[in-house]
Amino acid sequence: MLYDVIVTRPFDKVFTYSSINKELEVGQVVLVPFGKKLETGIIWNKNIEKPKHEIKEITKIIDKIIFTNTTIEFIKWIASYTLAPLGLVLKLFLINNDIVEFDLGKLSNEKLNPSIITLNKEQESAKLEIIQSISKSNKPILLEGVTGSGKTEVYFEIIEKFLKEKKQILIMVPEISLTPQLETRFKKRFGIDVLLWHSKISKKNRQKIWHQCFNGDQVIVIGARSSLFLPFSNLGLIVVDEEHDSSYKQEENIRYQARDLAIVRSKIENNFVLLASATPSLETINNVKIKKYDHVFLSKQFSGTPLPEISLVNLNNEKLEKDKWISKSIINEISKCLDNNEQVLIFLNRRGYSPLTLCNSCGFRYECEQCSSWMVMHQNKKVFLCHQCGTIKKVTLNCPKCEEKDSIKFIGPGVERVAEELTLSFPEKNISIMSSDNVNTSNKIKKFIDDINNKEIDIIVATQIMAKGYDFPNLSLVGIVDADAGLFGGDPRAIEKTFNLLQQVGGRAGRGKKLGKVLLQTYFPEQPIIKSIQLREREKFTERALEERKNFSIPPFGFMTAIIISSHKKALASKFASQLVQFGHNDDDIKVLGPVEAPISLLRGQHRYRILIKGNKRKNLNKLTKKILGNAKLPSSVKLIIDVDPYTFM
Repeated sequence: MLYDVIVTRPFDKVFTYSSINKELEVGQVVLVPFGKKLETGIIWNKNIEKPKHEIKEITKIIDKIIFTNTTIEFIKWIASYTLAPLGLVLKLFLINNDIVEFDLGKLSNEKLNPSIITLNKEQESAKLEIIQSISKSNKPILLEGVTGSGKTEVYFEIIEKFLKEKKQILIMVPEISLTPQLETRFKKRFGIDVLLWHSKISKKNRQKIWHQCFNGDQVIVIGARSSLFLPFSNLGLIVVDEEHDSSYKQEENIRYQARDLAIVRSKIENNFVLLASATPSLETINNVKIKKYDHVFLSKQFSGTPLPEISLVNLNNEKLEKDKWISKSIINEISKCLDNNEQVLIFLNRRGYSPLTLCNSCGFRYECEQCSSWMVMHQNKKVFLCHQCGTIKKVTLNCPKCEEKDSIKFIGPGVERVAEELTLSFPEKNISIMSSDNVNTSNKIKKFIDDINNKEIDIIVATQIMAKGYDFPNLSLVGIVDADAGLFGGDPRAIEKTFNLLQQVGGRAGRGKKLGKVLLQTYFPEQPIIKSIQLREREKFTERALEERKNFSIPPFGFMTAIIISSHKKALASKFASQLVQFGHNDDDIKVLGPVEAPISLLRGQHRYRILIKGNKRKNLNKLTKKILGNAKLPSSVKLIIDVDPYTFM
């Protein structure tokens, strides 16, 4: 018998192989010779027409591993929507050759032992609303609640319902930094372990979890976006926690939005998806408005404590001292908190010590040779670091261009510089930095969280890693050093990202019994976004933001596809980008914009150009994109990336 096989390589076509000894099923996993190697693949079709070329035989049949029709449908949908080769989409599910060749052995069966939890009236009402919604349809459900309202406990109740039905559960989180705290809470609540899925788990654990999911074992997986591609065979519920978070958008290889794919998977497999957030994305809010999603809202903090007071520090009136970045207002509030044995969070979404270095004599700036970006000074590591490609240079205070001694000055603050300033003001206090530079493994994250909970840290200086769902009852003050960052620029999502980020950060304060306070340093106190945050006018903000998007026909009121062209040779990248545009067209439904140099025009040694295609229908947009790409022959020294529904425009 002859079979068409899709292999885990960047191809959209099938390859024909033979199997003499056994008749195979569509979806069966096999190992096949491909070039000089063996590749994993699945049977795509039974082939009745013998090709003219020589047919190789299937090397190995993985008897027990057969992908279901729904999984194959999901693979086809992803490939069609993202315009990615089928082989690369399949690789998301199969990962590598040895993932399927694994013996689970005997597993210990933990018994579900849920603790009795008393919900408050609002939580109980939300729980009943969700259960009622589930009984009627499998529409996605948005569980929205102010920070500290107890959303996690509500969706834990829903999880318990599905666990009692012997269903598999997937809880998706935007970053692994959230998993230690969530894992601890889950164990305490249900008495059983969860399985963690992310890029840093061991190979053996990866194989074990994959097979447990495939075999239909009752598992609860907490995972990053790639967990969505685990081969669950008895999946009941997907929870997308912090659904608004842009980390759900994959920016390498196949570019996809994991939250959106979770919703598609739930429809194909007829299971349920619950979205949870204090600051839902505009796309989700719009889907609630048009009744595509059900909506449940928690309006009060679980503790009963009022929401933190939000105040602005107008830096036009309260001038910062020379080489200082924190206002006296925030310093005074920190002192009060520390005197009461309360903890403080100072937020600045900027890693390192200083984002810019400048020679006072000749104006030289440390710029990455591989990227069109400035290098960031990291005091703790004594290096200049490019945050785009990771290039490192040793710190020297002598200018490498004019050779003037001690002429290099550091411009602007990062979290290290802010921590240094706080140490001068509070030398007796324990001040710790939380950023991806130093808290970057599960163990380090867990230790940091434990240190905060054990009150071994007085002041936390953090980047956005701290804005994602952490619960510290003794943290009563949040000071935001630069509330204006992200308000300006060409990113159409910048305003939404800024609003959500500042709301989330501010929500870390006052989650226990103590009233919280949030201080925002700003030079633009009358800016509408800043005012909306201060007055907690989320609904007003979302209405205005949705109206703006509607006027410009951008998501959720239109569709976009970005084509990114790159090459080591700038002229070649520019020429090919111009050729691509010629194969497109503009009409009432579709606009082809560009090519233009990307804002980061040089990245990892590659010169980059961008084309943006806008349209009213995804189907028509993808059709035109395929036409454009089909008419142009890609030179060997040019790389091309398709980004459907782009989130970044760098």
